Amino acid sequence: MSGTTRAGSYRDVLMLPSALRTFVPALGGRLSYGLLPLSLLFTVQQSTGSFSTAGAAVAIFGLASLSMPYKARLVDRFSQRRVLPVLAVGCSAALLAIAWWTSNLVLVGAAGLLAPPLGPSMRSNWRLLTDGSTLKERAYALDAVSEECLFLGGPLIVGVLIGVVSAPVALSCSAGLMVVGTLAMVTSPVTRHTTAAPATRHPLGPLVIPGLRRILVVIMVTASGVSLAYLCVAGTAQRAGHPGAAGYVEAAIGLGSATGGLLWARRNHSRPWSTHLAGLIAVLAAGLLAASFAPNLVVLGVVMAVAGLAVAPLFVVSYLAADTVTPAHQRTEASTWINTANNLGSAAGSALAGLLIDRTTPTHGFQAGAALLALIALAVSRIRKPRDGG
Repeated sequence: MSGTTRAGSYRDVLMLPSALRTFVPALGGRLSYGLLPLSLLFTVQQSTGSFSTAGAAVAIFGLASLSMPYKARLVDRFSQRRVLPVLAVGCSAALLAIAWWTSNLVLVGAAGLLAPPLGPSMRSNWRLLTDGSTLKERAYALDAVSEECLFLGGPLIVGVLIGVVSAPVALSCSAGLMVVGTLAMVTSPVTRHTTAAPATRHPLGPLVIPGLRRILVVIMVTASGVSLAYLCVAGTAQRAGHPGAAGYVEAAIGLGSATGGLLWARRNHSRPWSTHLAGLIAVLAAGLLAASFAPNLVVLGVVMAVAGLAVAPLFVVSYLAADTVTPAHQRTEASTWINTANNLGSAAGSALAGLLIDRTTPTHGFQAGAALLALIALAVSRIRKPRDGG
């Protein structure tokens, strides 16, 4: 039996009842996260005169955001309409205080703890909106590609705002987008939804599910390899005497990812999630290996753009796999664990890449990343279909 069938169109997804009413404001709210890292970095740096303090602020926000799965648990239990506005208003208030009052690291931590889980919440909405149809995979792909575009465009918007006005204004825009987007999103009827949870609930939530733990390990290792590649791109550009070219190569990866997401969703895929993940990770491994032999930055950009075709589909498959192995009342939280695993893996990969680049060369870093991804692809391919759900 074929593993793919023709999928519905993106128009079919957007024409679902309440889809545009929910998705458009959600994108506005999520754009705030695309603006936030650079605007926070430069706001704190300009306020304190210290890049080390600014870097610490970004790191603290990131670490505090690891609370996202537990906020998603509250969303699952009490509904988006009751939880997200409180979080968004609190986070935005902290960001505005940082922008115009004091660059206090405690405030940065508070902003991170209150950051609303908008991405996982929108994926939860897609599950409801596509219920009874075959459009969920298409919707997830649209969501992943849109998010990729937001994180490509966000830094560009910040650059313009800092150049024309100031970093605090850019940070204020991030705060404003978060509040307006969240409040507009929760006016949608689907955001009233809650899921009945068992009377007794394990503190670790869906992490007790073996199938989800397997997916998270795969995502962490894969993210480590991809993050390693990003830093090797920067190292290669630096050694070539064109450090700014790293931004163009990374943009090429993002373009490849968005294209891959659009192409992936043209079909409905019926093979097990392990088969798809193994194939996509293998594409990334091959791309990193090819990158290690790239003779110049132009070729490196082309190679990494081709490898990037697998990135967005990999997240789509991961979200679908998490839905498959977790019960309905834990799916928003499970979705946030995918992102959390990705962030943790990226941090580990960045640390490893720094050591490799300092002690060897970016070429060896690409090859190490390729080897890591090849190993995890092989391990995933050996997961038997009956275990996919467990």
